[in-house]
Amino acid sequence: MASFFAFERRFENGKPIPLVTGMADETGQIRLVDETRIQLEQGRYAVWYTVSAVLEKEGYFQVTPSQQGSPRLAYGVYAKSAAPLVTAGGANFLLLTGTEPMVLRLHYNSNVTSRSGAASVMVWKLAE
Repeated sequence: MASFFAFERRFENGKPIPLVTGMADETGQIRLVDETRIQLEQGRYAVWYTVSAVLEKEGYFQVTPSQQGSPRLAYGVYAKSAAPLVTAGGANFLLLTGTEPMVLRLHYNSNVTSRSGAASVMVWKLAE
């Protein structure tokens, strides 16, 4: 099991969410290889994540997880605000399976500038 997070970050439209390691996986099978890529060794994983951001104007954001660069739209988070300077957020859960090492990323898209973004990701390796 491992956890990753972002706190008080400005998320940028069209870019992956930058993360830091909260709790490292003792086995080394789940690790952050740079600030946006979570490396998962082959196997089955359960992933739970939350994302929130203060939107400077009324608008929306969407966060889409990707596995090996392929978006997993059904597991995305969409949040909308009808007023400026309101926090929008959401959470989702997905299962990933790979016969070779995989890269997981969370991609952020929005039609307005955000501030005070936060994200947390928990990844569990499942029994084979």
